[in-house]
Amino acid sequence: MRKFRFSQTALYRAFGINMATLVTGSAGMGFSFGTVPPGVTSDPHRHDEIEAFVILSGSGKTRTDLGEVSVEAGDVILLDPFEAHVLGNDGNENLNFVDVYWRDGEAALDVAARDAAPRGPIFVFSTPPTPNGDLHLGHISGPYLGADVYTRFLRMKGVEAYHLTGSDDYQSYVATRADADQSTPAKVARHYADEIRATFALLDCEVHSFLSTMRDDAYAEFQATCFRSLLSSTAVELRESAALFDAVTGQYLYEPDVSGRCPDCGEPAGGNICEECGAPNLCHDLGAARSRQSAEGPVVGSVRRAELALDRHYDNIDRHLRASGAPARIMDLFARLRQRGDFSVPITHPSDWGLPAEGIPGQVIWASPEMAFSFLYNIQTLARSQGRDWNAAIPSNDWQIVHFFGFDNSFSLALLCPALYAEVFSQWRPSIRYHVNEFYLLDGEKFSTSRGHAIWGKEVLNPKMVDVVRLHLGLTRPEGERANFTLNALRRTEHDVFRGIWLNWLDALGQEIAQLFNGRVPDAGDWSPADRAFFARIETYRAAMERTYSDDGFSVRRAAAQACDFVRECVSYRQAQDYAAARRLYPARNRTSLALQTTAAAILAQTLAPLMPRFASTLARAIGGVSTETWPQSVQRLAPDTTFDLRPLLVFYA
Repeated sequence: MRKFRFSQTALYRAFGINMATLVTGSAGMGFSFGTVPPGVTSDPHRHDEIEAFVILSGSGKTRTDLGEVSVEAGDVILLDPFEAHVLGNDGNENLNFVDVYWRDGEAALDVAARDAAPRGPIFVFSTPPTPNGDLHLGHISGPYLGADVYTRFLRMKGVEAYHLTGSDDYQSYVATRADADQSTPAKVARHYADEIRATFALLDCEVHSFLSTMRDDAYAEFQATCFRSLLSSTAVELRESAALFDAVTGQYLYEPDVSGRCPDCGEPAGGNICEECGAPNLCHDLGAARSRQSAEGPVVGSVRRAELALDRHYDNIDRHLRASGAPARIMDLFARLRQRGDFSVPITHPSDWGLPAEGIPGQVIWASPEMAFSFLYNIQTLARSQGRDWNAAIPSNDWQIVHFFGFDNSFSLALLCPALYAEVFSQWRPSIRYHVNEFYLLDGEKFSTSRGHAIWGKEVLNPKMVDVVRLHLGLTRPEGERANFTLNALRRTEHDVFRGIWLNWLDALGQEIAQLFNGRVPDAGDWSPADRAFFARIETYRAAMERTYSDDGFSVRRAAAQACDFVRECVSYRQAQDYAAARRLYPARNRTSLALQTTAAAILAQTLAPLMPRFASTLARAIGGVSTETWPQSVQRLAPDTTFDLRPLLVFYA
């Protein structure tokens, strides 16, 4: 027997509340005492232990991935490994509890390998492109390919998921393009929005709602309502503060009108956001600032704008990022922002292009807060086509939002948006996940619409090439690090990988099935150890692809690489059986080999449906009974006598 005595002096801060370690058990079990003061909620977190809260006194609520329950003295809450949770006190006295936790390695691994159950409809957003040019491969490789692959997979799994995007018509960059083209911003936005939609179609990118913000009459009123709510909040005020102006014209400078050195990292940066480190700037704090309007160095003056005191939301943003499981890259950006201390960001700017900022003559709503509320409006737009009652003004806690974006949009989407939502929709607890990509380089330099340094989607996309492009962009997608594109590398993927390995294997397999079994899958006969091992590898591949497409382990790059590795394994397996005399003397062995290869081809079609939908559906149609509409839950060997005629596929790609 061992006895321990608790003392209030043992309390320390952990997970946003007061905790005290009581004892560590001999079997890997731990005991802690915790107290949550009235009105306080612990920080959201998850860990690998199984955990139980034993409520001693007080009352409150426990919220997990699965919902929220009330707790009071005598209640016991049991939490699985990796189940995100918070404990809040909504009473008038301290909520005291004992925390019991222990590790179960097998249970933790089981949960880690399991798909998280979706809470409700999933709205997958790819960052609305700025309609100041068409989509190039730098754009496509990031948010748009990622969001399309992810949404297709979810729908194959039977999840109610939608891909939403649109054209960010009121961006200042549209006006800059209009000046260069001697046109109007409205004409430029309409023209390139149409071009972008055409490129999406060539990419076989499914978009369930494309919101052209300028063409929707009710959109401006919704934004005006949100802006009025912001102006009435305590975190937003109209204030005179430093700003940057052109020395010759006196024009107010922001976004594309100014460039310089980032005050945070010192690298070249544009106005308001640094693409290198993701940090926001206020333009007047740029080092060696240069104006687009004239050669003279810009001057610092002041202007009265609406500004959001972002520092008031640091704790709220922190809780949100923890709950969302945000990538370390975003957590680092937020940590650097917090180091600034007080920080207010203008949410209006003097301009003649944009949505008018009500009550502030001559100013428009900044495109970043506008974009935050446009996501909700796009959900409402989608609702009309789906016969649903989703309301942008009353966002639901059941909505699961998933954002795909380039790292340069991290501040706007992951830090600014949660603060804005908290000001306008105080009762809404948004559930948002983030998938971030880095820059895709072209011949070692950034893709650039303004400089024309780009390979445009329309230059390489056509029905026979679209899946090769998607495969190559997948293999080279900038996930976690920058990646480089060259046309020669794309050609190698087409000729050496897709045609040289994939189609050659399918051609040889199809011809043998046609010659020996009249285009029908044979029944398996005698199984060798190599056959059994290959059958197991097919299932290993299927399960790996499922994990790679799922939210926790999502990686287009890994999915593309795994598919290529799997086809190489299929080729190696075929070559190991390719001995004519043995096939004639032992036909039962040959039947097994061919039956397994047809099964591998069927699984390849199904698992490639999110990444290469056109190729996958064409291959599936050549194999009787195979569907790319649903995800395979396990490997099922094709039934004997199933049609296996690959000629239409091979003719199409000939």
